Amino acid sequence: MENAASHYYAMELSDYLDILKRRRVPFFITFAIILIISLIVAYILPPVYRSEATILIEKQDIPRDLVETTVTGYVQERIIGIKQSLITYDNLIDIAKTLNLYPDMRKRGDLSEMVALIRNSISVEMLNIQASDSKSKGQTTATVSFTVAYEAEEPKIARKVTAELANRYLAENKQSRSKQAVEVSAFLQEEAEALRKEIEKQEKALAVFKQEQRERLPELMNLNLKLYEKAEENIESSKGRILTLEDKITALKSELSLTDPRKAVTTEEGKIIQTPSQRLSALTVEFLQANTRYTPSHPDVIKLRREIEMLGGQSKSAAEASQLVTKLTQSRSKLLESRQQYSENHPDVMKLKSIVSTLETRLRNIVITGAEKSESNNIPADNPRFVALKTQLETTYSNLTEEKSKLASHREKLRVYEKRLFETPVVERDYKSLSRDYANAKAKYQELKSKQLKAKLAEQLEAGGKGERFVLTGSAYLPTSPDSPNRLGIVLLGGLLAFGGGLGSVLLGEYNDNSVRGRRGIVEIYGALPIVVIPYIQNANDAARNLKKRLLMVVVFFVLVASTLAFVHFYLKPLDELFDEPVDKRAAKAAKVVDREKKAEAAAEVVNENEKESIDK
Repeated sequence: MENAASHYYAMELSDYLDILKRRRVPFFITFAIILIISLIVAYILPPVYRSEATILIEKQDIPRDLVETTVTGYVQERIIGIKQSLITYDNLIDIAKTLNLYPDMRKRGDLSEMVALIRNSISVEMLNIQASDSKSKGQTTATVSFTVAYEAEEPKIARKVTAELANRYLAENKQSRSKQAVEVSAFLQEEAEALRKEIEKQEKALAVFKQEQRERLPELMNLNLKLYEKAEENIESSKGRILTLEDKITALKSELSLTDPRKAVTTEEGKIIQTPSQRLSALTVEFLQANTRYTPSHPDVIKLRREIEMLGGQSKSAAEASQLVTKLTQSRSKLLESRQQYSENHPDVMKLKSIVSTLETRLRNIVITGAEKSESNNIPADNPRFVALKTQLETTYSNLTEEKSKLASHREKLRVYEKRLFETPVVERDYKSLSRDYANAKAKYQELKSKQLKAKLAEQLEAGGKGERFVLTGSAYLPTSPDSPNRLGIVLLGGLLAFGGGLGSVLLGEYNDNSVRGRRGIVEIYGALPIVVIPYIQNANDAARNLKKRLLMVVVFFVLVASTLAFVHFYLKPLDELFDEPVDKRAAKAAKVVDREKKAEAAAEVVNENEKESIDK
């Protein structure tokens, strides 16, 4: 092992050349087969012609500040959306029938396969630029144009389908924008109509509520409050008038009790002769009047009290009047003493005042009773004074009854006004709720009407072609050279594969060959270098055999090349046209350069327009 390791043989370039020389036949065969296959593939693939149409995206003519469009979504979404609508099954069938595409497949009924072929042949590419946006900082990506392309085996078909797709793109964009604008306007109109009916319903409910609660509405709060205060004033006035009438009745009764229903009897000297009852009534009235003006110790009060006491033995009413006068005098004396010690609100003072008032009332009743007894006589009264007083008393009674009725009416009104004022906050809450709903609905209706007007303007904008639109700037052209396949590339790739395949065949053959050749084989077996190397001596037979092999390889090569050229010339494309193809390719490249320049010019125009709009804003 040490000997083998010390005499390890490193392969040199000559060894590799020997291997390649020895395996040249399989190398060239593999290389030729793969190369011929690549040539066949390169020229057997059908040509595919591509036609393009350039569509420019123009901004709306009228500034957006004046008329805002109702078409939503980005232009990229709209381009892709239109594409998806164009490549639907029904649309592609319609395009195939219109342009008479794939007639054989349509006759056979292979519609799904035909639709798949057409769909895969359609391509849409967008041209995006970086542009400044006035609404946001920095730059944004904007799509200024896009291309619609179609690939077909015939150039005329590619151009016809591309032109049809471009026209449908333009029509579909205009139709979809107009449709969307109309739908938005119709939607706002429906919403406005529904809201108008709702407002009418709320107006009716508000009117009914006002009618039912017309006396309790918040705007009548001040009026009800004034009416309430007026009712209180009327009540106080009625109470005052009732007290006045009651005092007047008392005074009339007192005066009536002192007046004889019949004419007075006079003496010869002209003096009036009074009866004891008349005298008692007169003294009692004078005593009550004096008692209100003077103190019990006043001489006039003492004099009147003594005269009443003197008449006390003449009749029962006189005796009762005498006792009441005595008690009244004592009570008034105590009341005066209490007022000197206490205030008017003191319980003792209040009690004595009540006793004095009771005694005075009883004393007045005695006078009135005496007058009524005088009236009870069947003899009609003939004293004019007595008749007048009685008439005044009856009138005063009637006025008192009427005033009490007014007081009850005023109190009822006060109760009604008080109830209104009490219920007004509840009514105000419901009224505000209805008014708020009505105001909100009305404001929303005005907003919808404003939006509807804008939607109508946007609808007219789209219908008049003044909005954002697609403009065909580059019509579909007739391709002069196929876009694919790349035959030269296929051939070059086939050459690389052929060379790699030849090397692979050499390596595979060498790997499977166990023969011992040269110094490398001896070193690998014995682990040592040979002492002497005797080269192979070629004789005449070997030279003749090698010459035959070379001639055979040359003949096979030319036969293969001739067969390939014949196959291409008769079955694919004539050789004269094939060699003229580079000229057509140069023309196609020139056409593409021109088209690319047109796209660049259109993009520059759009950028300039955007910059002008930004400057104007």
